[in-house]
Amino acid sequence: MQIRQIRNATIKIHYGGKIFLVDPWLAPKDGFGCFARLPESIPFKTPDSQKTFISMPICPLPTTVDEILADVDYYIVTHIHPDHIDMEMDGTVGNMLNKETPVLVQNDEDAQVFVRSGFKDVRILPQSGLSIGEITVTNVPARHGVTIPCGSAMGFMMEGEEKTLYLAGDTVWYEQVEENLRRFQPDVIILNACAAELLILAD
Repeated sequence: MQIRQIRNATIKIHYGGKIFLVDPWLAPKDGFGCFARLPESIPFKTPDSQKTFISMPICPLPTTVDEILADVDYYIVTHIHPDHIDMEMDGTVGNMLNKETPVLVQNDEDAQVFVRSGFKDVRILPQSGLSIGEITVTNVPARHGVTIPCGSAMGFMMEGEEKTLYLAGDTVWYEQVEENLRRFQPDVIILNACAAELLILAD
Protein backbone atom coordinates (compact mmCIF):
# COMPACT_ATOMS: atom_id res chain seq x y z
CA MET A 1 0.00 0.00 0.00
CA GLN A 2 1.21 3.46 -0.90
CA ILE A 3 -0.72 6.63 -0.06
CA ARG A 4 0.18 10.06 -1.38
CA GLN A 5 -1.80 13.14 -0.51
CA ILE A 6 -1.74 15.49 -3.49
CA ARG A 7 -3.79 18.42 -2.17
CA ASN A 8 -6.91 18.88 -0.06
CA ALA A 9 -8.81 15.57 -0.38
CA THR A 10 -6.95 14.54 -3.55
CA ILE A 11 -5.10 11.32 -2.74
CA LYS A 12 -3.36 8.72 -4.90
CA ILE A 13 -3.55 5.21 -3.51
CA HIS A 14 -1.61 2.17 -4.72
CA TYR A 15 -3.46 -0.86 -3.37
CA GLY A 16 -3.52 -4.49 -4.43
CA GLY A 17 -1.78 -3.79 -7.72
CA LYS A 18 -4.23 -1.02 -8.71
CA ILE A 19 -3.90 2.76 -8.59
CA PHE A 20 -6.84 4.83 -7.38
CA LEU A 21 -7.07 8.62 -7.60
CA VAL A 22 -9.48 9.95 -5.00
CA ASP A 23 -11.30 13.29 -5.32
CA PRO A 24 -9.14 14.63 -8.17
CA TRP A 25 -9.19 18.43 -7.78
CA LEU A 26 -6.50 19.43 -10.27
CA ALA A 27 -7.09 23.10 -11.03
CA PRO A 28 -4.01 25.35 -10.73
CA LYS A 29 -3.67 27.67 -7.75
CA ASP A 30 -6.44 30.32 -7.90
CA GLY A 31 -7.73 28.62 -11.07
CA PHE A 32 -11.29 28.06 -9.88
CA GLY A 33 -11.85 31.53 -8.48
CA CYS A 34 -13.95 32.14 -5.38
CA PHE A 35 -17.13 30.37 -4.33
CA ALA A 36 -19.06 33.65 -4.36
CA ARG A 37 -19.06 33.66 -8.16
CA LEU A 38 -20.71 30.26 -8.58
CA PRO A 39 -23.82 30.21 -10.81
CA GLU A 40 -27.08 28.47 -9.92
CA SER A 41 -25.93 25.45 -11.95
CA ILE A 42 -23.46 24.72 -9.12
CA PRO A 43 -25.61 24.72 -5.96
CA PHE A 44 -22.73 24.92 -3.47
CA LYS A 45 -22.21 27.31 -0.61
CA THR A 46 -19.24 26.97 1.68
CA PRO A 47 -20.17 26.97 5.38
CA ASP A 48 -16.95 28.88 6.04
CA SER A 49 -17.74 32.50 5.21
CA GLN A 50 -14.03 33.38 5.28
CA LYS A 51 -13.49 31.19 2.22
CA THR A 52 -16.35 32.62 0.18
CA PHE A 53 -14.22 35.35 -1.39
CA ILE A 54 -10.84 33.60 -1.44
CA SER A 55 -9.67 32.25 -4.81
CA MET A 56 -9.44 28.47 -4.85
CA PRO A 57 -7.43 26.30 -4.81
CA ILE A 58 -5.37 28.05 -2.15
CA CYS A 59 -2.30 25.85 -2.73
CA PRO A 60 -0.62 24.79 -5.99
CA LEU A 61 -0.27 21.18 -7.02
CA PRO A 62 3.02 19.63 -5.89
CA THR A 63 3.68 18.15 -9.34
CA THR A 64 2.27 18.13 -12.86
CA VAL A 65 -1.24 16.99 -13.74
CA ASP A 66 0.27 14.42 -16.12
CA GLU A 67 2.28 12.85 -13.30
CA ILE A 68 -0.76 12.76 -11.00
CA LEU A 69 -2.89 11.07 -13.67
CA ALA A 70 -0.18 8.62 -14.78
CA ASP A 71 -1.19 4.95 -14.58
CA VAL A 72 -4.45 5.59 -12.69
CA ASP A 73 -6.81 2.62 -12.95
CA TYR A 74 -9.87 4.10 -11.18
CA TYR A 75 -11.13 7.44 -9.97
CA ILE A 76 -13.11 7.53 -6.73
CA VAL A 77 -15.16 10.66 -6.06
CA THR A 78 -16.62 10.75 -2.55
CA HIS A 79 -19.02 13.56 -3.47
CA ILE A 80 -19.37 16.32 -6.03
CA HIS A 81 -18.21 19.55 -4.43
CA PRO A 82 -15.92 22.04 -6.17
CA ASP A 83 -13.12 21.38 -3.67
CA HIS A 84 -13.16 17.65 -4.48
CA ILE A 85 -13.57 17.57 -8.28
CA ASP A 86 -12.92 20.18 -10.96
CA MET A 87 -16.19 21.82 -12.02
CA GLU A 88 -17.05 23.99 -14.98
CA MET A 89 -19.58 26.81 -14.89
CA ASP A 90 -22.07 24.61 -16.78
CA GLY A 91 -21.95 22.05 -13.97
CA THR A 92 -19.85 19.44 -15.79
CA VAL A 93 -16.91 17.90 -13.96
CA GLY A 94 -13.48 16.35 -14.43
CA ASN A 95 -12.41 18.15 -17.58
CA MET A 96 -8.74 17.15 -17.08
CA LEU A 97 -9.47 13.49 -16.40
CA ASN A 98 -9.36 10.57 -18.84
CA LYS A 99 -13.00 9.96 -19.71
CA GLU A 100 -12.27 6.28 -20.41
CA THR A 101 -11.04 5.58 -16.87
CA PRO A 102 -13.74 4.09 -14.62
CA VAL A 103 -15.09 6.41 -11.93
CA LEU A 104 -16.71 5.19 -8.70
CA VAL A 105 -19.32 7.45 -7.10
CA GLN A 106 -21.71 7.39 -4.15
CA ASN A 107 -25.14 7.49 -5.80
CA ASP A 108 -27.16 7.88 -8.98
CA GLU A 109 -27.30 11.67 -8.71
CA ASP A 110 -23.50 11.94 -8.81
CA ALA A 111 -23.31 9.26 -11.51
CA GLN A 112 -25.56 11.32 -13.79
CA VAL A 113 -23.26 14.32 -13.46
CA PHE A 114 -20.32 12.23 -14.66
CA VAL A 115 -22.35 10.75 -17.49
CA ARG A 116 -23.34 14.26 -18.62
CA SER A 117 -19.65 15.18 -18.40
CA GLY A 118 -18.74 12.51 -20.95
CA PHE A 119 -17.36 9.72 -18.78
CA LYS A 120 -17.81 6.30 -20.38
CA ASP A 121 -17.66 4.00 -17.34
CA VAL A 122 -19.44 5.38 -14.27
CA ARG A 123 -20.23 2.98 -11.43
CA ILE A 124 -22.16 3.51 -8.22
CA LEU A 125 -20.04 2.05 -5.45
CA PRO A 126 -22.34 -0.27 -3.48
CA GLN A 127 -22.47 -0.68 0.29
CA SER A 128 -22.28 -4.40 -0.35
CA GLY A 129 -18.84 -3.92 -1.92
CA LEU A 130 -17.37 -3.95 -5.43
CA SER A 131 -14.77 -6.53 -6.43
CA ILE A 132 -11.82 -5.20 -8.43
CA GLY A 133 -9.49 -8.10 -9.01
CA GLU A 134 -8.44 -9.26 -5.54
CA ILE A 135 -9.65 -6.00 -3.94
CA THR A 136 -13.05 -5.20 -2.47
CA VAL A 137 -14.01 -1.52 -2.32
CA THR A 138 -17.06 -0.74 -0.19
CA ASN A 139 -19.12 2.45 0.09
CA VAL A 140 -19.54 3.28 3.77
CA PRO A 141 -21.80 6.01 5.21
CA ALA A 142 -20.56 9.48 6.08
CA ARG A 143 -22.31 12.56 7.45
CA HIS A 144 -21.08 15.76 5.85
CA GLY A 145 -21.78 18.36 8.54
CA VAL A 146 -24.26 18.60 11.39
CA THR A 147 -24.67 22.21 12.46
CA ILE A 148 -24.60 23.19 8.77
CA PRO A 149 -25.50 20.13 6.60
CA CYS A 150 -23.36 20.04 3.46
CA GLY A 151 -25.08 17.36 1.37
CA SER A 152 -24.45 13.67 0.92
CA ALA A 153 -20.98 12.14 0.89
CA MET A 154 -19.42 8.72 1.30
CA GLY A 155 -16.35 7.12 2.75
CA PHE A 156 -14.96 3.80 1.55
CA MET A 157 -13.10 0.71 2.68
CA MET A 158 -10.47 -1.16 0.71
CA GLU A 159 -9.89 -4.78 1.60
CA GLY A 160 -7.57 -7.35 0.10
CA GLU A 161 -4.29 -9.07 0.83
CA GLU A 162 -2.97 -5.77 2.18
CA LYS A 163 -4.04 -4.04 5.37
CA THR A 164 -7.63 -2.80 5.38
CA LEU A 165 -7.83 0.90 4.49
CA TYR A 166 -10.64 3.23 5.59
CA LEU A 167 -10.97 6.62 3.93
CA ALA A 168 -13.64 8.33 6.03
CA GLY A 169 -14.28 11.19 3.60
CA ASP A 170 -16.00 14.41 4.63
CA THR A 171 -17.74 13.30 7.80
CA VAL A 172 -18.28 14.19 11.41
CA TRP A 173 -18.02 11.58 14.13
CA TYR A 174 -21.39 9.85 14.55
CA GLU A 175 -22.73 6.39 15.23
CA GLN A 176 -22.28 5.13 11.67
CA VAL A 177 -18.56 5.97 11.65
CA GLU A 178 -18.27 4.00 14.87
CA GLU A 179 -20.10 1.12 13.18
CA ASN A 180 -17.77 1.34 10.15
CA LEU A 181 -14.81 0.93 12.49
CA ARG A 182 -16.41 -1.92 14.38
CA ARG A 183 -17.50 -3.80 11.26
CA PHE A 184 -14.30 -3.55 9.21
CA GLN A 185 -11.59 -3.15 11.89
CA PRO A 186 -9.40 -1.07 9.51
CA ASP A 187 -5.63 -1.00 9.96
CA VAL A 188 -5.13 2.38 8.23
CA ILE A 189 -7.51 5.36 8.43
CA ILE A 190 -7.43 8.52 6.31
CA LEU A 191 -9.33 11.53 7.66
CA ASN A 192 -10.28 14.81 6.03
CA ALA A 193 -9.76 16.93 9.13
CA CYS A 194 -8.27 20.24 8.02
CA ALA A 195 -11.12 22.34 9.44
CA ALA A 196 -12.48 19.98 12.08
CA GLU A 197 -13.94 21.62 15.17
CA LEU A 198 -15.29 20.46 18.50
CA LEU A 199 -18.46 22.35 19.33
CA ILE A 200 -19.40 22.83 22.99
CA LEU A 201 -23.06 23.72 23.12
CA ALA A 202 -24.18 25.76 26.12
CA ASP A 203 -27.61 25.27 27.66
